[in-house]
Amino acid sequence: MKKRDCGPCIACCEGWLNSKIMNLSPGNPCPDCTEQGYGIYETRPEDPCRSFICGWLQEDSPLPDNMRPDLSGAIVRFERKWRGNQTITAIPVGAKIPQETLDWLMAYAREQQIPLIFLENFVKEGRFSGWKKTGYGPPAFVEEVKTSININDIVRL
Repeated sequence: MKKRDCGPCIACCEGWLNSKIMNLSPGNPCPDCTEQGYGIYETRPEDPCRSFICGWLQEDSPLPDNMRPDLSGAIVRFERKWRGNQTITAIPVGAKIPQETLDWLMAYAREQQIPLIFLENFVKEGRFSGWKKTGYGPPAFVEEVKTSININDIVRL
């Protein structure tokens, strides 16, 4: 597989990923992020910028080309662990992950038997006001997350 690069995608710089180091959050992008792209890409800091690799850029990524974050509406991470479980984490690029993208991720999670945790951002009066985590995965994962994620937010495989 050919090594991918970000191309025109700047989703991680737009504030969809929370970062205390750079004070990033939905609605609060990196100050070096512009409509023309990321202004300091070549000299960006190691942490959190250079050290972050989204799932689409990862070597041997299972994500097809159309799942690049700016095209799919989701930043996907594969390296995260939650309470010892390998997971797929999907963060929306906007308020919600588009249904087509979420359907693809759920099918992949089912096929691989890997838990999927995805977020939805809440918007109040035009500003992001919080988020909701939803878990989707095998029965053992569902049992484990009952104490962390509201049971109504969990869908069994």
